[in-house]
Amino acid sequence: MLKDVFARKSRGTAGFTLIELLIVIAIIALLIGILLPALGEARRSAKLTLCTSGEKQMGIANATFANENRDRLLANKWKSGDPKVFDLPGWENKKGSYYASDQEAFANEVVYNIRKKVNISNTEAPVPDNWIPFILYTHVAGVDYTGGQMPNSTAACPEDLWRTAIQRNWRNPEQTGLPYPETGGDNTTTTWRWPFSSSYMFHQSHWGPSRGDRRVNPAGQSGTAAIWYPVPTGGGNTWNYTGDNTIKDQFGSNRQSDVRFPSQKVMMSDEFGRHTGRRTTVFAAPESRQPLTFYDGSVRMYQTGETNPGWDPSSASNRGGSTSSMTKRLNYTKNQQKYDPVLYPFTGTDGDGLRTYKVAAGWFKYTRGGLMGWDVPRGVSSSPGQQGQRAQIQNPGPAQVMSNVAENELDTTSGIW
Repeated sequence: MLKDVFARKSRGTAGFTLIELLIVIAIIALLIGILLPALGEARRSAKLTLCTSGEKQMGIANATFANENRDRLLANKWKSGDPKVFDLPGWENKKGSYYASDQEAFANEVVYNIRKKVNISNTEAPVPDNWIPFILYTHVAGVDYTGGQMPNSTAACPEDLWRTAIQRNWRNPEQTGLPYPETGGDNTTTTWRWPFSSSYMFHQSHWGPSRGDRRVNPAGQSGTAAIWYPVPTGGGNTWNYTGDNTIKDQFGSNRQSDVRFPSQKVMMSDEFGRHTGRRTTVFAAPESRQPLTFYDGSVRMYQTGETNPGWDPSSASNRGGSTSSMTKRLNYTKNQQKYDPVLYPFTGTDGDGLRTYKVAAGWFKYTRGGLMGWDVPRGVSSSPGQQGQRAQIQNPGPAQVMSNVAENELDTTSGIW
């Protein structure tokens, strides 16, 4: 009797059958297949939120800086003609000399601020020669408004895996296992600066000449403005504004009140759209999307093709009120660097297998009107025979260009920039 009871209990507690196990495994696999994309999307959404939050902090930093610095936009304070600062170890020989240009002054200011924050020596952190620091290092002037730490995590997009990695290992960024610049661009080992750079680029109308007729130089010093801009081969060049050779104070002089349409003018953007789609897209691709920082402090997502296509800044004569000047676009080739995300889309490859992309327009990075223009909503032509038309991408591929349509912007009605 007792033996029969134990036998029944043994049969009642038998394990899963093979079919039952297979069913359970199939259900688990199905749940994983459903949940993983959702988790991936949740992570991407969280990173977009962090990116947007960081950009908003930059916008707040710009507004706070303006309030504390007589309406000046966030930029360098040190200027051409100022006495050189010499209170850092290794800078003693600067005493009694003066900065020859705004560019030299800001390069020294950026290095000074970084060295003060991280206690790095002059040997480890020399000032690079012929350095254009305004594009990726303007945020350093406002680092005390965004946490005060260097490297500044606010300045790196969470999806910018390369920059976040070298930030974490800023003393030895070459040891991250990721590609890293071999030189600083000036034939020196000034690559130390890259971990302190930003994913977001302040546009040239922010830190450079925007309204040439506003500059005042009581000292009457001679000089011209030099702005870096891409050339068709993908390299860089300078645009010299020579409308008034007495103009000296060219960089870091723009004011918050110069921005005519704060909610429509982009202050800062990423070189890549990192948050949508399966691929990272170069910003100049019309289909690229990213959060853009506006001068009213808002951060809003836009597709590049939804914004004004921009202009060619290589000559001051290209802007103004004439119809022809509004059709000259900035065409250049973006060359993928080893440390860049894989370029998409692309129109060719170089000898090392790195991709290139023929850019048809500069879009919000190189907009007409400087701080007096606007980027969104996109304007339409008011020229005879073109009313209501918008410039379109023509000849997709290596010969990519914009159609010859003059899109209207309010700043062009007076012909003054």
